[in-house]
Amino acid sequence: MKKNRKNNFLNSILEPANITLSLVFSILYALVFLVIYSPYSDTAWFGMAKSEKYLLTAIFVIGSALLLIISRTLMYFFSKREMKMTYTKYSLWLFGEIILIGVFYAILSVVYVNIPNYSMTHIVTKSILITLLALGIPYLVSTLWLIIKDMYNTLMITDTNNIATDGEAIPQNVDIINIADNKGVLKLSIKLDNLYYIKAEDNYTVVNYNKNGMLNRYMIRCKIQTIQDNFSNTPLMRCHRTYIVNTLKIKILRHESDGFYIDFDFPGIDPIPVSKTYAKDVVKRFSGNDIKKDNS
Repeated sequence: MKKNRKNNFLNSILEPANITLSLVFSILYALVFLVIYSPYSDTAWFGMAKSEKYLLTAIFVIGSALLLIISRTLMYFFSKREMKMTYTKYSLWLFGEIILIGVFYAILSVVYVNIPNYSMTHIVTKSILITLLALGIPYLVSTLWLIIKDMYNTLMITDTNNIATDGEAIPQNVDIINIADNKGVLKLSIKLDNLYYIKAEDNYTVVNYNKNGMLNRYMIRCKIQTIQDNFSNTPLMRCHRTYIVNTLKIKILRHESDGFYIDFDFPGIDPIPVSKTYAKDVVKRFSGNDIKKDNS
């Protein structure tokens, strides 16, 4: 099955590890930039070491870092819970960070630093422009790096050497699930119709699928959250902290006293539990599928 490259790339940007890496790189670059730039500016007061503005500089650096951390945390939260992140929203969000930090620098300049012969408008405008150079460049570099990384992972996913399959010839126009490991290397390629469920086990995920009429298990070093993100627009659905199920293969959704359970019409597959976190979404998906419901 073809993946939506745009959504996958945005998901990659919003992974906690990539957010952290981008923030660390951007903050370090901005610090170096301001240290080099300050001596040549008649409105700059940024200083380190024994500078008389050391305390004010520390307040600015710590305050800006906290602002960026809070901003990226909110970005991650809202992208997962409330809103669908797009390239436009992502770009505007970053530009908003730059404006906020620029205004923060300008406020410190006006309140605590005596900068004669310059209006408030001039100071705010110049602060935003300098912040754009200090943060815009690392933002662009980190984004380009993620694009290259995403392209590399895509190339690795299309590498069909040494991959496992369900043992069937795959005709055209058939939905295919390609699952890669944490390094982006393709490990398993199977027909969606043969896939039943995926289970997280420690640092691995185990794919359970039909191979020649037998239930087969294939273990991959991959986060189940990554699989959920990559196949969010497919019949694959998270129903539990450790389970993703193929909703097309569900036979019965049972409502027991302790919660919902999923049954498949295949020998050897035990009932799959549905946790309270995902129950609402599962029932909603269930109501749109031709699945038998058992309320006993």
